[in-house]
Amino acid sequence: MFMADINGSELCIKAVRLLKQELANGRRTLINADAWIVNKTNMQQQLDYLDDHLPENIRLAAKIVEEEETIRTETEQKRSQILNDAQTQAQNMVNDASAKAQDLMNQANHEANALMEKAQNEAKACMDAARAEASRMLEDAEKKAKQLVEEENIVRRARVESEELREKAQQDAATLHKNTLDYIDSMLADLDRNMSNMINSVRMERSEIKNHR
Repeated sequence: MFMADINGSELCIKAVRLLKQELANGRRTLINADAWIVNKTNMQQQLDYLDDHLPENIRLAAKIVEEEETIRTETEQKRSQILNDAQTQAQNMVNDASAKAQDLMNQANHEANALMEKAQNEAKACMDAARAEASRMLEDAEKKAKQLVEEENIVRRARVESEELREKAQQDAATLHKNTLDYIDSMLADLDRNMSNMINSVRMERSEIKNHR
């Protein structure tokens, strides 16, 4: 087995040298600098010869390399698939999280708007109530002020009327006092006249009495 592999290796080396020589004898094409014109028949014979006389251990190694390459390819495909699945799952999670976050934000905005609207309504209600209360208080104050003015006018009129009544009473009292004094003076004058007449009569009576003595 070992000698067969050595012989096979030597034959393969010989075939490789012939392939190199064939390539060296080739001509460069005018169209492509990297392309060469070679004898296809010779190249195919040498390749077939290599394939037929390739040592078993090299074939086995090539098979192992091929299997490893296949495993590596499958592994790379699985790794890529797992990576793609993970990326897809991660993106889905991100999308779900974003959607949930957006829903929460929308809900928060809705609740904030509802609270804002409620606060505005309550504030408006309070303002309306305050305005109504202020209007009522102002109306009450105006009524009280008007009432006070009216009461003050009544008091002022009462004072004026009282003063007028007092002055009239004083005038009436003065008039009554004067009339009373005039009446008394008239009575005293009549009394004085009557008494003067009586005294004159008494004096005349006394004179007559004296004359008759």
